[in-house]
Amino acid sequence: MSTEHLPAPSSERALHPAQFDPELRARLAALDTASDTHAADQRPDNTTRAYAADWKTWQAFCTQFGIPVTAATRGTLRAFVDYLWNHEHRAYTTIDRKLAGITVTLRRPPYNLILNPDDTAAARELLKDYRRKAERAGEPPRGRGKAPAMRLITLQEIVAKCDTSIFGHRDRAMLLLGFAIAARRAELAGLRLHNICDDDNGLLIHVRVSKTDPRTVPVPYGSHPDTCPVRAWKAWAEAAHITDPDKHAFRRIHHTGAVQPHGLSPQRAGDIITAAGLRAGCEELFTGHSVRSGLATEARRQGKDRKAIAAITGHKENSKVLDGYMQVVDRWSEEDNALVGLM
Repeated sequence: MSTEHLPAPSSERALHPAQFDPELRARLAALDTASDTHAADQRPDNTTRAYAADWKTWQAFCTQFGIPVTAATRGTLRAFVDYLWNHEHRAYTTIDRKLAGITVTLRRPPYNLILNPDDTAAARELLKDYRRKAERAGEPPRGRGKAPAMRLITLQEIVAKCDTSIFGHRDRAMLLLGFAIAARRAELAGLRLHNICDDDNGLLIHVRVSKTDPRTVPVPYGSHPDTCPVRAWKAWAEAAHITDPDKHAFRRIHHTGAVQPHGLSPQRAGDIITAAGLRAGCEELFTGHSVRSGLATEARRQGKDRKAIAAITGHKENSKVLDGYMQVVDRWSEEDNALVGLM
């Protein structure tokens, strides 16, 4: 990002912003615009698409009720929540995210508005009240809910159903490597060959395409060859003839079996995981997040250090989000039931 619009250092007494002259205000405004553009360029594509969808919903709401899109007040934001919850029957998390999307969009050019945090807090409090009321009334939860965690035993069953075709090699490698690095679907789709480095102990996976900070995950050889992520990756890379370091690690495959030069979209990466579970006859509908949640859940059940788990998932050690990934999968086990052996 260029800093050419920054004012030159001065030894004069510091001025209050209200005392800035018009020329300085213009230079600072130009820097604000440049910084907003630069920050937007760094934002992941899926986040940008989500914000665009949130803004489209807000525009439609404002048009229907005859208010300008910049009229994001306490009353209009509450009305927006009421409309999405009671008329469109949207999920809690969807509405909460759309409030965030509106806030972010209004903060950028051409609007350059900063919403009163008390107004957005009031809208979110109304949303919480609606959810509590729905729970008291016994209404079923809205939305898809959390992705089911793919247990290790289930992963083994799914991998065993992957055949020896080029499709099987890819799916097996995606499942096992995705589980090993606790990958989001976008992280799997974003891996390039140069992000996967050989090591005497296995592989070093540099996860650079991520909604959070980049991380490096050391993936050791597995104890069992059939479920070893290192061997699965090497088998796929050899079968697909992946040699260009700048190309995607996981590729599209033509129905004839020809490996394409193009990578997978995050949606397609998730669909492959879902389809693999269905082929194996799994009752749960796994999604792209299931391998991520599965790693966190299985590592916790086996007593792995929380800091070590967070290093793989990319969470902070005390993250509440990480707690959400560590799902209770056996309500009668000693690990998941605090009452076992207590009374």
